[in-house]
Amino acid sequence: MPKIFLKGHDMKVNLDLRKVLFFLSLCVMLICSASAQTNYSIRDRLFFGGSFGLMIGTYTDIELSPHVGYYITPRWAAGIGVIYEYYNYRDHWIIDVLDPTTGMVMRKSERVETHIFGGRLFTNYVIVNNVSDWVPIGTNFRIFAHVEYETLSYEKRFFDYGATGRKLQHSFLVGGGLRFPTGKRSSMNLTILWNLNSNMNNVYGGGPIIRIGYNF
Repeated sequence: MPKIFLKGHDMKVNLDLRKVLFFLSLCVMLICSASAQTNYSIRDRLFFGGSFGLMIGTYTDIELSPHVGYYITPRWAAGIGVIYEYYNYRDHWIIDVLDPTTGMVMRKSERVETHIFGGRLFTNYVIVNNVSDWVPIGTNFRIFAHVEYETLSYEKRFFDYGATGRKLQHSFLVGGGLRFPTGKRSSMNLTILWNLNSNMNNVYGGGPIIRIGYNF
């Protein structure tokens, strides 16, 4: 049985790697093709940015996610990013323990403090370049579609009480968002994504993933 499990696991990893390599190869070919057809320099096409998340209260959750991207066309971009998240919650696990002095079952909480990190490959396309051209609302923002492959490393005890070691989570995220220009090259972005690989033991849970970020 252990051998069969390992073979299945290796096959899944190989399939994931093939998808990533295909995505990278396609992006490289498109970038080279687009660059050859226009006079824009690489610096004109490069952009930087990321998102920052902070939750302090009943639990602490801090997330940093910088990225660098490349405009294949004025509307189509692709890029790569890194992810770091610090999580600390004193009531992450609520467990029942037997009090040896009284023989009664007592309920207590146990803290989980952990670091989650990984990387992502993404591409997005502006479907509507200026919403005001369609609806006269007096403000300019763009609507884009977004696709992303992401891998995260987290401690197994995050989902499995008493477990040790770390585990990789592979996710394919799809969705879209709104882009609000703040300058010639800069913009604020609101992105809503859904995880196609969602399950019970998933960092994101089953709901939508909401990000607020910035590009420049």
